[in-house]
Amino acid sequence: MMIATFDMETARHGDVYRAARLAMLTQQVMRHIERTDASAQNVEQMLATLAEANALVRR
Repeated sequence: MMIATFDMETARHGDVYRAARLAMLTQQVMRHIERTDASAQNVEQMLATLAEANALVRR
């Protein structure tokens, strides 16, 4: 178990800080990936709708 320190220099550059920062950045990256995936799915759906509409117009 890691114990936090009151020394600010050690706290900012220590193992506990790095582990917490890595966990936060990992969550942020995962959130961005999920939002990007959802946006890509929306674009794919709209492109399919557009393709269907264009197919109806050409008939």
